Amino acid sequence: MKRFILLSLAILCFAGLAVASPSYSPNKYQQNDWFGEFGGNTSMYVNPAGIAENDQLEITGGFFSTISGSAMQEYGSVVLPLDYILSDRFGYNHTFGISFFENGATVDANDSHGDYTENAYMLGYAYRLFHYLAIGVDLAVLQVNQFGYNSQLTVGADVGLSWNPLNNSKLGHLQVGLAVQNLLQPVIGTVDPENPSSGFGFVAPAFGGSVSDGYAIPTNLNLSLFYRGLNKSLEVKGEVAIIDIFHSDDEGGKGNLIEFGVSATYYLTSHLGVRARLTKEGYPVIGATINVKDVNLFRYIGLDLEMSHDDLIEKKNRGFLWNVRVTARLGDTREELIGESRYRRLKIEPENDYRAAMRLYLNRDFIGAAYAFGKVQTKYPTFHLVDQAAFYKGKSFENMRMHLAAQKVYQDAIKKYPQSDQIPKYNFQLMNIDYKEGRYAEAMAKHQYIITTFPKSDVKPDADYIAGQIKFEQGQYNDAIQLLSPILPGNSNYFYARYTMGIAYSRLDKMEEAKGSFNDILSQQPSNQSEKDLQDATRVKLGHIYFAEPEGLPEAAKLYGQVKNPESPFYEEAALALAWSFLKVRNTKDARQFTKWIIANRPNSYLVSEAYLVEGYCDFLENNLRSAETNLQKAISLTQKPSISKEQKDSAKASFENMKENFDSVQVRALDLARQLPTPRVEQKRAALRPDYEKANRDIENFADFNQRIIQSDRFEASRQRVLGDAELTSAVVSSRLASQPGGGGGSSGGSGGSGLDDLDDL
Repeated sequence: MKRFILLSLAILCFAGLAVASPSYSPNKYQQNDWFGEFGGNTSMYVNPAGIAENDQLEITGGFFSTISGSAMQEYGSVVLPLDYILSDRFGYNHTFGISFFENGATVDANDSHGDYTENAYMLGYAYRLFHYLAIGVDLAVLQVNQFGYNSQLTVGADVGLSWNPLNNSKLGHLQVGLAVQNLLQPVIGTVDPENPSSGFGFVAPAFGGSVSDGYAIPTNLNLSLFYRGLNKSLEVKGEVAIIDIFHSDDEGGKGNLIEFGVSATYYLTSHLGVRARLTKEGYPVIGATINVKDVNLFRYIGLDLEMSHDDLIEKKNRGFLWNVRVTARLGDTREELIGESRYRRLKIEPENDYRAAMRLYLNRDFIGAAYAFGKVQTKYPTFHLVDQAAFYKGKSFENMRMHLAAQKVYQDAIKKYPQSDQIPKYNFQLMNIDYKEGRYAEAMAKHQYIITTFPKSDVKPDADYIAGQIKFEQGQYNDAIQLLSPILPGNSNYFYARYTMGIAYSRLDKMEEAKGSFNDILSQQPSNQSEKDLQDATRVKLGHIYFAEPEGLPEAAKLYGQVKNPESPFYEEAALALAWSFLKVRNTKDARQFTKWIIANRPNSYLVSEAYLVEGYCDFLENNLRSAETNLQKAISLTQKPSISKEQKDSAKASFENMKENFDSVQVRALDLARQLPTPRVEQKRAALRPDYEKANRDIENFADFNQRIIQSDRFEASRQRVLGDAELTSAVVSSRLASQPGGGGGSSGGSGGSGLDDLDDL
């Protein structure tokens, strides 16, 4: 490869010498050899497509002059990849460039009309069609002042292609360019020297060289090559230019002239290189380049210095020539911007959206969370947490009791993410939905699948808990205990599993085992309010076990007394139990403070009738028979009929079933909207759906509250006959005592505090 490159350089140099002989080319436009080299990213003059190779903001300034200063040229250029303006919206496909050339020469210092100047202002654009092929176009505005006699503006345009067939660390970088220079030709108009133009006039451009008054700048065809290799230590540039391809015989001379230029730069180090080249004008140039990188603001600063003599091949009487050029690159590279954008799009943005969705979920805005997690799934299908987004999307629907939508989410996730570690959770949530919907057979089938397929997963204890609850509700207490007992402290279901076990043991008449399960709960530190409430329920249940034992009253009263918070849902039951405990030892004063609290603060409680019963017993023990009769009659009237009738239950269930059909439609629409990105139209649909969802959700909440009242009513139903029987028996005894008193009853006229208890065996 090295020999091939050296041989190629030799051939190029000889060919350049062969074609570099001076020749007449009328109207020839300066080729800008000193600045316009293919492979230099800021040069649009040779080929506007070349700027597509630029990968960061680049600013270049240069100065060329003869030693006498009689001829000179200034140059400036800025190339800007569009990524700096519009992020990665257009990827790395678009690049803009601006270049400025100023050419000047002094012919006669005594001429008052001034010097010759020819300035070009160029605006270029390159678009990368593929990663290896780019197309470019530029618009040039030419400002001409011919010694003050002819001042005018004209425009032209170039087009070009840049092909990069080779770009790797082993073979190097090869870039081939083809450009039509001055495809739209600037036109220099002619004026009468006796009547020079004043100010700047505009001359329309031409195409094909046909100009009636003046002359057109020639259209040239440039074929260029740039190669960088040998571990980036060698750069070779070559260009063949066919001048005046639309030549008109009226202009004189010959068209389609061939010019050739070649240059080579060898880097002695990564920061220092030496250069030799042969220009299209036909003279050799030597030079050096030096650069530094990552200096404060600048990522790269390069300085090029080149020198030649104009009389080496042909006498041009300009003498020594020199050129200096400074190039600075700053800011992030295009690849860095694209990488950052992709990282933001693939990592930062989805994580931000995921966290935003999680905040909605934790704030219990479940409908908003479902939509937000759906956005993560739809917009970022390759995001590493997309499977968790699906899980919480399903949980959001589940928390809204949208079991149909949640079920569909979990089923779709199982198909879409078969390798996810969330698969056991998806299956458990499907089992949990079956349990909530009362489909016990389907739930138990899923439980069997979970313990068989995922025996070591985190969800197995949760699945065992649900299965244990199902067995408990089916009255299979031993099976329930077997499923629940392996659930250990630390598991979120531990308190609830032990509570169910305690109830199951008590129904199996295994009171010691029941005590053990309840004490397991009380020995743990609760982590949330729900567990605190469950500990209160445990104290009440455990107190009932001790209350039934001959010597257990003190321990029972102690447990009841530990339920201290009136806001606890089990406080009134504990208060009533304490009232019975004090009544059992004939302490009516302390018993009354609890029954009076229940009557005053929980007038709609199912325990109020029993509180009146205890009040009646207290009155009886205090021999306050009139008051006892009043309280016992209140207990009887409150207990005689169920709190919720069968007709009420049937009516509520029928209303719920009718609502449920509409709610299924709401779920389907909500699920469909959760799969769509939040466009304005989608947001409108979501807003329109929200009232339907909120109404359905209120109906569900109301039905759930009604079901809780049914549960409490049914639970009270087991005690209703006992309370009614005790109240009626005691009321009969009280009525008998009142009838036997002188005058048919005399109210609370004193007497022994406990004389009437002999007839109340149940007390």
